[in-house]
Amino acid sequence: MKKVMLTAVLASVGLMTVGNAAPAEDGAALYMKKCSICHGPNADKTPIKNMKPIAGMKAEKIARILKFYQDDERIGHGYSENMVNSTVFLSQKAIDKIASYVSSLK
Repeated sequence: MKKVMLTAVLASVGLMTVGNAAPAEDGAALYMKKCSICHGPNADKTPIKNMKPIAGMKAEKIARILKFYQDDERIGHGYSENMVNSTVFLSQKAIDKIASYVSSLK
């Protein structure tokens, strides 16, 4: 029984180590993976008519909007299934990184 428990603990630690071994993605990489297909590589494209590009927008506003979509709230924003699907699994840290990156673009 002790061998089984020890094996389980060591396997868990091994999996945690492998999961933490990958470097954290930066805002640019996250943006390119999650956002650039609709907003363009420089955040200067708009997926819908009459929308302003998001490049240079304040980071706080971007983070707030991403959180609205992530929580599937539509207050002040139109519904976008793509945005909901793109944000659903983002951590707050990832949202902040994306927001900071996009706000740095001009």
